[in-house]
Amino acid sequence: MNKFCITLLAALLVTSLFAGCHQKSGYSTKAILANPSPEMKGIAETPSEDKAGIAVVNNVNDRLYVDDWRKVLLLDKPSSLTVVPVVQN
Repeated sequence: MNKFCITLLAALLVTSLFAGCHQKSGYSTKAILANPSPEMKGIAETPSEDKAGIAVVNNVNDRLYVDDWRKVLLLDKPSSLTVVPVVQN
């Protein structure tokens, strides 16, 4: 009985170790070697990270554009002129 239990446990252990090796990933070796990083546009960015970065830059540019127009129209700071007329004798 003990030999049967040990043999059964050993068989279950070996079966559980090799059970995950037969799963297919759907990718061929040639496809992986042809393009090892298909989702990467640059060195460190995926397409979604690239789009998010562009959105942040466009947002900053739009806000800087508004600030530039405020400076051109002299609306960025209050007037330094006084409301009281200055009279020199």
